[in-house]
Amino acid sequence: MKLSQELIAILAVGVTLTGLQITLFVSLRGEVSELRGDMGRMETRLRDEMSVLRVEMRGEMSDLRDEMRGEMNVLREDVRHDIDALRIDIQDIREDVRQLRDKLLVPAGGA
Repeated sequence: MKLSQELIAILAVGVTLTGLQITLFVSLRGEVSELRGDMGRMETRLRDEMSVLRVEMRGEMSDLRDEMRGEMNVLREDVRHDIDALRIDIQDIREDVRQLRDKLLVPAGGA
C-alpha cells in the first residue's frame, strides 16, 4: 500500500504543478493582453500627437512661406527702385555727354 500512497502523492504534486502552470499561463495571458492594450493606446496617442505636430508644422511652413514671399516682394521693389534710379542716372549722363559733344562739335568761329 505504500506504493499507492507514493503514487497518489506524486500525482497530487503533478496536478498541483499543472494547476500552477495553468494559473501562470492565464495570468501571463492577461498581462500580455493588458500590454497589447497599453501599446495600442500609446500608438493611438503617438499618432494623435504626430497629427497635431503635422498640422502645426504645416501652419508654420505656410506662415514662413508667406513671410518669405512678403520679403521677396519688398526686395523686388527695392531692386526695381534702384534700377529705375540707375536708368535716370544713365539718361542724365547721356544728356550730359550729348551736350558736351554738341559743345565740342560747334566750330570755334561760330561761338
